[in-house]
Amino acid sequence: MRPSLRLVSASLLTLGLAAGLASTVLAAETVEPASAAAGEDEVVAKVNGQPIKLSDIALADEEMGQALARLPEELRFQYLLGMLIDRRIVAQAAKDKKMQDDPMVKRREAYYDEKALRDVYWVQLMRDKVGEKAVKAYYDEHIAKAEPEVEAHAAHILVGTKAEAQKVLSEIKGGKTFEDVAKATSKDSSSQEGGDLGWFKKGDMVPEFANAVFSMKPGQVSEPVQTKFGWHVIKLIETRKSKRPTLDEAHDDIMRTLAREQGTKTIEALRKKSKIEIVGGGDGLKPQMAPAPQ
Repeated sequence: MRPSLRLVSASLLTLGLAAGLASTVLAAETVEPASAAAGEDEVVAKVNGQPIKLSDIALADEEMGQALARLPEELRFQYLLGMLIDRRIVAQAAKDKKMQDDPMVKRREAYYDEKALRDVYWVQLMRDKVGEKAVKAYYDEHIAKAEPEVEAHAAHILVGTKAEAQKVLSEIKGGKTFEDVAKATSKDSSSQEGGDLGWFKKGDMVPEFANAVFSMKPGQVSEPVQTKFGWHVIKLIETRKSKRPTLDEAHDDIMRTLAREQGTKTIEALRKKSKIEIVGGGDGLKPQMAPAPQ
């Protein structure tokens, strides 16, 4: 049976070859124990006798994962395997042509050697800084003690102009139901659900829309509200206080938050300890170094 990409990632992490990204730190903390314990770097193909292993697939997924994110897992695995087979075939042909000492090959080897060192070392740094104790402390401080947010359940009708919004409002005041007008008039994808947007928090919506919703009373229909999307007529259905997530429910989001925070602090500290000189490019302009990534 072909292994899943989740198992592939588990094998990669077990071998200590994970990339230096916050999402990988999270994956390292959540790999299923049985997968990690197995530690088998299974051979999935051979090209002229040379093996392609699960760890190769996982590294390829790390490299190409975002571009292939919408593919089903099975197709993604097949694509990555095919890419690695083709790469191995071309690389073997290059070796037959004695290209190992070509300056362009040496330059790329140096580049990817440095990247590999950064990736593995970075994950080790983040694992030391972002552990379960830190996650629990963050939860206790920022979630367990926080006041629950107010959530709103609302519906809206989206049109292109203020005049259209006024007409919509007149139809509702004249006795038509909000849902029927939404189905007939709204340009939003929610129109077939009567404009229903479900539950959301204030920060989930653009400010103009959110400010209107959270100043209304349940059952109230708004005057026309303009946002970058067009003109809205909004109906507030009901409000509630949000349910506080458990530690388990919040765990992954907290892990990502801590990894981002610690990653920024770490790279800033390393930059301060280093002597960095921005010399300039061939066009005579002096490039600027970007801020530490968030």
